[in-house]
Amino acid sequence: MFTGGFEFVFLLFIAFLLFGPKKLPEIARILGKGLGELRKASNELKVSLEDELRNLERETEAQRRVEAAQPAPLYTREHRESVQDARDALDSESGSVELAATPTELTGTVHQNGHEHRETTEDEPGSRT
Repeated sequence: MFTGGFEFVFLLFIAFLLFGPKKLPEIARILGKGLGELRKASNELKVSLEDELRNLERETEAQRRVEAAQPAPLYTREHRESVQDARDALDSESGSVELAATPTELTGTVHQNGHEHRETTEDEPGSRT
């Protein structure tokens, strides 16, 4: 707000002219008390918010512990049926799907972004695992 001492001195001079030498110390005291109370209320609010955040963190951590301690729900008949349906669908689809390339064709040179990349299989030397 202020860039230097000159502005502060100028404001003090204006206040001196407006209120006079007798009222200026009283106004300064009132402003000082008001700023002190404002700072105190601000600190209390900050501490209160930090306490609430800590309480929320504790509650969420306790909730996580409770959820982690609970065993997984048992499968119901509906779950078993839906899993079996999914398996049946996969089995019926896997029999009708044929691969367009053999594994040896897939290990050839791949052209990507104008660069050649050699893909390796696990049994080839220099392959990563």
